[in-house]
Amino acid sequence: MTNSRWRPLAIPMEVRVSDQPGFILRRREWRNSSLMLDLFTRDYGCIRVMARGARRNPAKTPYQPFELLSVSWSGRQDLKTLTSIDSVALPIDEHNYLALLYVNELIGAVLPQQEANADVFADYLELLQGARFRIGEAELRGFELSLMQTLGYFPDIAADADSGLPIRVDGYYQFVINQGFVACLESAKDAVSGKTVLDWQRGEYQDAAVLRLAKSVLRATIDFNLHGKPLKSRDVTLEMMRRR
Repeated sequence: MTNSRWRPLAIPMEVRVSDQPGFILRRREWRNSSLMLDLFTRDYGCIRVMARGARRNPAKTPYQPFELLSVSWSGRQDLKTLTSIDSVALPIDEHNYLALLYVNELIGAVLPQQEANADVFADYLELLQGARFRIGEAELRGFELSLMQTLGYFPDIAADADSGLPIRVDGYYQFVINQGFVACLESAKDAVSGKTVLDWQRGEYQDAAVLRLAKSVLRATIDFNLHGKPLKSRDVTLEMMRRR
């Protein structure tokens, strides 16, 4: 029998990934010439890579958000080393940059590291492909809702959370975090009509009341699941609105 003291150590092999579709969520300068990139990839979820020497000749290599990338990296640790990157530019209306920066920050904040989520990736790609036109509140609320539902952070909004009965058009409801809509009196605080709830559930945002409800409920749900972590892009948006 081999003495256990002399057994060879198992050394993990370096992981190499090639030609993975992804997007840059965030970039930061690192030391003199490198960049640290937070990527959202199709098959590996959110990862962090070091792009060594990326700032030496920034004109030749794409390190911009909102471009569809093909990236390769290596490494066993949480911080990977970028080995190649190519991009396909998407036609993005510049008026959408601030909204998309918020989406990038939100994805990075709520998605677990290194866990693939093909549904969220597909939703994000669809949002970017539609960003050649102006992204409005309806598109943002739709993305937020799908994201929260995919992650299991959002309840069924087609039924009363207490009784399990379908939401009634002529009823009134309050939203309770982590539960859903519960029946209430019309005079109750924050009461909304069943019609408004059902319009939202069907993705019909034409009524301003639906947009107000979606924004209020989704903001509360997102904040609850961020556990107090602030989103800086919200502060930038508010500041820009004050300056108008």
